[in-house]
Amino acid sequence: MKMRIVGLRVVVPCLAYSLGWLVVASTAQEPKPGKGPLEPEEARQTIQVDPGLRVELVAAEPQITSPVAMAFDEQGRLWVVEMRDYPNGPAPGNPPEGRLKILEDGDGDGFFEQSRVFADELLFANGVLPWKDGAIVTAAPHIVWLLDTDGDGTADVREILYEGFAVENPQLRVSHPTLGIDGWIAVANGLRGGQVRRAGEDDAEPIDLSGRDFRFDLVNDRAEPIAGMGQYGLTFDDWGRRFVCTNRNHLVPIILEDRYAQRNPDLPAPGRASDDQTAGGAAEVFPLVEQFTTSSLHIGSFSAACGVTVYRGNLLPEAYQGSVFTCEPTGSLVHQEVLTPDGAAFSWAPARKGVEFFASTDHWCRPVAMAHGPDGALYVVDMYRAVIEHPQWMPPELRERPDLLDGKDHGRIWRIVPESRGDRPESPKLGEASTAELVGLLDHPDGWWRTTAQRLLLQRQDPEAIDPLREMARAAKSAEGRAQAAWLLEHAGELDEETLLGFLCDDHPRLREQGTLLAEHRLLEDGKLRDAVIALADDEDARVRFQAALALGFVDDDVILDPLATIARLGANDRWTRAAVGSAVPGRAGALLLTLLEEPHGLTDQTDEGRLILLQELAALVGTQRDPAECAEVLEALWQIDQDAERWRLAGLNGLTEGLARRGTRLGSFLEQLPEAIADRTAEALAGFGETAEDADADPAARRDAIRLLAQAPWDVAGDSLSRLLVEEPDQGLRIAAAQALAARTEPEVADRLLHPWRSLTPAVRREVAQGMVARADRAGALLDAMEQGLLAPRDLDANQSRRLRDHPTPEVRDRARSLLASSLPAERVAVLERYQEAIEMPADPHRGREVFRRLCITCHRLEDQGVVVGPDIGDTRTRTKAALLSDILNPNEAIDANYVSYTVATVDGQVLGGLIASETASALTLLRAEGQSETILKQEIEEIRSDGVSLMPEGIEQDLTVQEMADLLDYLKNWRYMDGVVPLTGQE
Repeated sequence: MKMRIVGLRVVVPCLAYSLGWLVVASTAQEPKPGKGPLEPEEARQTIQVDPGLRVELVAAEPQITSPVAMAFDEQGRLWVVEMRDYPNGPAPGNPPEGRLKILEDGDGDGFFEQSRVFADELLFANGVLPWKDGAIVTAAPHIVWLLDTDGDGTADVREILYEGFAVENPQLRVSHPTLGIDGWIAVANGLRGGQVRRAGEDDAEPIDLSGRDFRFDLVNDRAEPIAGMGQYGLTFDDWGRRFVCTNRNHLVPIILEDRYAQRNPDLPAPGRASDDQTAGGAAEVFPLVEQFTTSSLHIGSFSAACGVTVYRGNLLPEAYQGSVFTCEPTGSLVHQEVLTPDGAAFSWAPARKGVEFFASTDHWCRPVAMAHGPDGALYVVDMYRAVIEHPQWMPPELRERPDLLDGKDHGRIWRIVPESRGDRPESPKLGEASTAELVGLLDHPDGWWRTTAQRLLLQRQDPEAIDPLREMARAAKSAEGRAQAAWLLEHAGELDEETLLGFLCDDHPRLREQGTLLAEHRLLEDGKLRDAVIALADDEDARVRFQAALALGFVDDDVILDPLATIARLGANDRWTRAAVGSAVPGRAGALLLTLLEEPHGLTDQTDEGRLILLQELAALVGTQRDPAECAEVLEALWQIDQDAERWRLAGLNGLTEGLARRGTRLGSFLEQLPEAIADRTAEALAGFGETAEDADADPAARRDAIRLLAQAPWDVAGDSLSRLLVEEPDQGLRIAAAQALAARTEPEVADRLLHPWRSLTPAVRREVAQGMVARADRAGALLDAMEQGLLAPRDLDANQSRRLRDHPTPEVRDRARSLLASSLPAERVAVLERYQEAIEMPADPHRGREVFRRLCITCHRLEDQGVVVGPDIGDTRTRTKAALLSDILNPNEAIDANYVSYTVATVDGQVLGGLIASETASALTLLRAEGQSETILKQEIEEIRSDGVSLMPEGIEQDLTVQEMADLLDYLKNWRYMDGVVPLTGQE
């Protein structure tokens, strides 16, 4: 039967993106009960786009059903991948229902009314790239080339190109085959990776895709892993810069590729991607449908981001060109971001605040992918389904619901065009174009034409293309056309020095960047190119300098030190530039650091955070080498600094300490290998940092550096300072640093210094202390002693810390931990749980349960639109059993999260206050109580703070609950998402 929509609640999609988000959505204009999908024209009218634009229907059922990906070929035909048997795949004994279709617009009216199946029986196919007489399709565990060799319009050959991609979940699979400017085809790995090899080459070494994406070159038959990783979305801009996305990260630029990060094994390079994910969660979205997600805290933000696309067309107004668009099917919308260069990377912001580029009031509208068309328009693939979430993320009782395929025979593709557009352009006929004509099209103002011409030239491999390409690379009207031609020459092995030198000296910064990228593997042998790249060290463009640093890293010669010092100094505040420089100096970090400290670079002439971090990161690279002579040179140079000397010495010593620690060496013991004068001076400096660490008037960053160095100072200097900071310091960040520094010590007194103030420590500091105790076998025993003595409870440890104790390699620690961490319910709680067990199975009414929730729970919890967020988020109860929920309610202290432990604060004027620690600054503490009430207390007014060791939620709630009311409450907690609509359960009709 079809799903009935009442007041509207439907489970929504999280197609090939890690999801895990059960999403429920409703429309602002609520459909009538029982109303199913809208007709295409009716659905089009529900879509709102930016002023000056309009939405057109390109294709719909029956021409397409369940579409998830599309691409135009050189003839203007539309290739569409259908995932008809999503989410469970074919029934046992049945073939897959996935298909690849070709659509054509026979009458030129813009609607693709002709449709034929090119290939069928495809299992979870989800991406397509036209190639020669067919198309490349991603269908994990394979990438497949589907070919029509007899010209009948259907595939008669299925060649598996690569195999071994993960298939653990239909939503987390390899996708989005996309041709890059360099002639390689990149794919997003889907987050689960795989061990991939060329099909048929069983003896070949597999390519490990853990944490990385993948690319392959069909012309030269090669493949390799690349930085990533993407989930369901991959796109390039005009200059070959790659962007991916994950379900909570709608825009992830790939900044540092693997080949650079890997060449300096001592460099802990920053993550290979730069994304929008912060502690506050994903970026905001503004749907026109009511958005419900697994966690109520995700409402109003990305929860199933997919199909990220850089617009490279020339039909939409110029303001859209280069913008990045991402689908959010849970909100029935497409989001736009405008990119701005920011160092070597980007920053971005929505084009319009609080308004989406594309948003529908139709809750069946599910944008999942986008594409460019030969007309310059932006196309949106709308899977158009009622239920798109995979059952793995559903509660067990809904995994066999009969409506999972509702909408499988629907699907739409939309086209976004200017409102003023009149006549439609003719379909391209590039298949008949000559080689010279294709080369000329590399200068086309629209990215689709350039990339399609590139693809056809790669497929043809016509030697007659070389001379026209060389002329195009040197004299094309557009920088984009020149770059496209140069990369085709490079792919063919025909790129010459003269063309490259022209790029490196060009007025256009992106051509200088492309020239540096193209020249990098030639620099060691070609002095002219090397000198031209060196000349870019002080380029006005940050991205050019970044690429120059990466290129110079392929030159094994001290000639790179001066230009790298210039690049590092100019880009010290950009973490990606610092990473590029660090990747370029394996074995030369000390020499580069000394170069920076000398004239004309004068790194220390100006003190700012970026320069200090640069010095510290290079000193860490020196430390990893553990070369006494090199370390002595660096230390000697630190003592020569006379401007803001302590800050610079703190940064340098911290870097050396960090680098040595990566190799298991402590600075204190390493000093014995250094010349006596240097060792004595360093030891003296370490001893003096105790005063800086405890100086409340000192710069916080300097204090933090000093605290870290106390981990290396003599114990008679460090022990008391760190102990005082752990207990008395008002800044929580510095207390955490003190806990880490203490934990790094090996003295036997450390365990007591860490544990003694336990009850007065805040949750964040407790976690760090517990981590330090668990990390060493002798301290793990002391931690268990404290647990036996009642100083702390098993629930005070997080899940990972408990697991490490239970699985500790020392048998004595392991056995004690397993005994102490075993559940020990009080007898009274055991009796209460036993009395309420029947509530799990008895008939219940979630509507009555909602009233129970309102009566007893809304003072600390929020569901739907009622209550306040004080205790933990309970919005995600899909996969929690009723038995588990019952235990949480009746025995709240059994497995309490440390963030929700109640604290008591006594003030100097005699008040005694209690609640959760909601926030803390250097000067004040905020307690949060039931009903969202809060109270802020100045630190100077606090006499004592201690943990009560119990949940803010009290025991004894059963005194206000009958067994039937408990059953109703449990039913409500499990099924609140479905109460405003009819969601059929297994077996219902």
